Amino acid sequence: MEVTIRRADADDAASLDVLRAQALKAAFQTDYDRKTVGELVATVDSELASRIDDDRYLVVVAETEITIVAYAVADRQDGELVTIVTSPDYQRSGFASAVLDRIETAVVDAGHETLSATVPDSALAFFQARGFDPVETTTWHDLPASRVRKSL
Repeated sequence: MEVTIRRADADDAASLDVLRAQALKAAFQTDYDRKTVGELVATVDSELASRIDDDRYLVVVAETEITIVAYAVADRQDGELVTIVTSPDYQRSGFASAVLDRIETAVVDAGHETLSATVPDSALAFFQARGFDPVETTTWHDLPASRVRKSL
Protein backbone atom coordinates (compact mmCIF):
# COMPACT_ATOMS: atom_id res chain seq x y z
CA MET A 1 0.00 0.00 0.00
CA GLU A 2 1.46 3.32 -1.07
CA VAL A 3 1.28 6.08 1.53
CA THR A 4 1.90 9.78 1.06
CA ILE A 5 2.80 12.02 4.00
CA ARG A 6 1.94 15.61 3.18
CA ARG A 7 0.82 18.90 4.64
CA ALA A 8 -2.96 19.18 4.91
CA ASP A 9 -4.82 21.73 2.84
CA ALA A 10 -8.20 23.39 3.33
CA ASP A 11 -9.93 20.77 1.18
CA ASP A 12 -8.96 18.10 3.73
CA ALA A 13 -10.82 19.67 6.67
CA ALA A 14 -14.11 17.80 6.26
CA SER A 15 -12.36 14.43 5.85
CA LEU A 16 -10.23 15.10 8.92
CA ASP A 17 -13.34 15.92 10.97
CA VAL A 18 -14.91 12.59 9.99
CA LEU A 19 -11.67 10.73 10.74
CA ARG A 20 -11.40 12.42 14.14
CA ALA A 21 -14.99 11.50 15.07
CA GLN A 22 -14.49 7.86 14.04
CA ALA A 23 -11.22 7.55 15.96
CA LEU A 24 -12.55 9.15 19.13
CA LYS A 25 -15.68 7.01 19.15
CA ALA A 26 -13.64 3.85 18.64
CA ALA A 27 -11.12 4.78 21.32
CA PHE A 28 -13.51 5.87 24.05
CA GLN A 29 -16.98 4.37 23.55
CA THR A 30 -16.30 1.26 25.64
CA ASP A 31 -14.90 3.20 28.62
CA TYR A 32 -17.10 6.29 28.70
CA ASP A 33 -20.78 7.12 28.36
CA ARG A 34 -22.33 8.49 25.17
CA LYS A 35 -22.40 12.06 26.50
CA THR A 36 -18.67 12.07 27.30
CA VAL A 37 -17.78 10.61 23.90
CA GLY A 38 -20.05 13.16 22.19
CA GLU A 39 -18.32 15.99 24.04
CA LEU A 40 -14.94 14.66 22.95
CA VAL A 41 -16.04 14.51 19.32
CA ALA A 42 -17.36 18.08 19.56
CA THR A 43 -14.37 19.62 21.33
CA VAL A 44 -11.16 17.72 20.51
CA ASP A 45 -9.36 19.62 17.78
CA SER A 46 -12.40 21.80 17.12
CA GLU A 47 -10.06 24.47 15.67
CA LEU A 48 -8.59 22.10 13.09
CA ALA A 49 -9.92 23.87 9.99
CA SER A 50 -8.44 27.22 11.02
CA ARG A 51 -5.13 25.62 11.99
CA ILE A 52 -4.65 24.16 8.51
CA ASP A 53 -4.12 27.65 7.09
CA ASP A 54 -2.29 29.10 10.11
CA ASP A 55 1.51 29.11 9.71
CA ARG A 56 1.93 28.70 13.47
CA TYR A 57 0.59 25.15 13.10
CA LEU A 58 1.60 22.25 10.95
CA VAL A 59 -1.13 19.77 10.03
CA VAL A 60 0.27 16.62 8.42
CA VAL A 61 -1.74 13.78 6.89
CA ALA A 62 -0.97 10.20 5.92
CA GLU A 63 -2.92 9.32 2.81
CA THR A 64 -3.30 6.02 0.97
CA GLU A 65 -4.42 5.80 -2.65
CA ILE A 66 -7.98 5.81 -1.28
CA THR A 67 -8.24 8.08 1.76
CA ILE A 68 -6.55 9.97 4.57
CA VAL A 69 -5.83 7.47 7.35
CA ALA A 70 -4.03 9.59 9.97
CA TYR A 71 -3.17 13.16 10.82
CA ALA A 72 -1.22 15.14 13.37
CA VAL A 73 -1.18 18.79 14.40
CA ALA A 74 1.80 20.58 15.92
CA ASP A 75 2.21 24.07 17.30
CA ARG A 76 5.57 25.04 15.83
CA GLN A 77 5.87 28.10 18.05
CA ASP A 78 5.57 26.12 21.30
CA GLY A 79 7.04 22.77 20.21
CA GLU A 80 3.78 21.08 21.14
CA LEU A 81 2.00 18.14 19.56
CA VAL A 82 -1.63 19.23 19.65
CA THR A 83 -3.31 16.14 18.19
CA ILE A 84 -2.54 12.84 16.53
CA VAL A 85 -5.34 10.69 15.11
CA THR A 86 -5.42 7.41 13.20
CA SER A 87 -8.42 5.77 11.57
CA PRO A 88 -9.58 2.76 13.63
CA ASP A 89 -9.26 0.63 10.47
CA TYR A 90 -5.58 1.52 10.06
CA GLN A 91 -4.26 1.54 13.62
CA ARG A 92 -1.03 -0.32 14.37
CA SER A 93 0.04 0.01 10.73
CA GLY A 94 2.69 2.70 11.22
CA PHE A 95 0.66 5.69 10.06
CA ALA A 96 0.73 7.53 13.40
CA SER A 97 4.49 7.02 13.54
CA ALA A 98 4.84 8.34 9.99
CA VAL A 99 3.00 11.60 10.69
CA LEU A 100 4.78 11.93 14.04
CA ASP A 101 8.15 11.60 12.28
CA ARG A 102 7.22 14.53 10.03
CA ILE A 103 6.06 16.57 13.04
CA GLU A 104 9.30 15.88 14.92
CA THR A 105 11.35 17.08 11.96
CA ALA A 106 9.26 20.27 11.68
CA VAL A 107 9.60 21.01 15.39
CA VAL A 108 13.39 20.65 15.17
CA ASP A 109 13.40 22.87 12.07
CA ALA A 110 11.46 25.46 14.10
CA GLY A 111 14.31 25.52 16.62
CA HIS A 112 12.99 23.28 19.40
CA GLU A 113 14.97 20.56 21.15
CA THR A 114 11.93 18.79 22.61
CA LEU A 115 8.40 17.87 21.59
CA SER A 116 5.71 17.85 24.29
CA ALA A 117 2.12 16.66 24.38
CA THR A 118 -0.76 15.98 26.72
CA VAL A 119 -2.08 12.51 25.96
CA PRO A 120 -4.97 10.44 27.29
CA ASP A 121 -3.93 7.41 29.30
CA SER A 122 -5.11 5.15 26.48
CA ALA A 123 -2.39 6.59 24.20
CA LEU A 124 0.47 6.65 26.70
CA ALA A 125 2.00 3.32 25.62
CA PHE A 126 2.28 4.54 22.01
CA PHE A 127 4.13 7.66 23.09
CA GLN A 128 6.45 5.78 25.41
CA ALA A 129 7.29 3.37 22.59
CA ARG A 130 8.16 6.43 20.49
CA GLY A 131 10.63 7.69 23.11
CA PHE A 132 8.44 10.11 25.05
CA ASP A 133 8.82 10.27 28.82
CA PRO A 134 5.89 11.01 31.13
CA VAL A 135 6.65 14.16 33.13
CA GLU A 136 3.40 14.61 35.07
CA THR A 137 -0.16 13.40 35.39
CA THR A 138 -2.88 15.76 34.25
CA THR A 139 -6.19 15.71 32.40
CA TRP A 140 -7.06 15.77 28.73
CA HIS A 141 -10.59 17.05 28.08
CA ASP A 142 -11.43 16.12 31.70
CA LEU A 143 -10.12 12.55 31.27
CA PRO A 144 -7.03 11.05 32.96
CA ALA A 145 -3.89 11.89 31.02
CA SER A 146 -0.15 12.38 31.11
CA ARG A 147 2.08 15.18 30.02
CA VAL A 148 4.89 13.68 27.93
CA ARG A 149 8.10 15.05 26.47
CA LYS A 150 10.69 13.78 24.01
CA SER A 151 14.17 15.12 23.38
CA LEU A 152 14.76 15.53 19.66
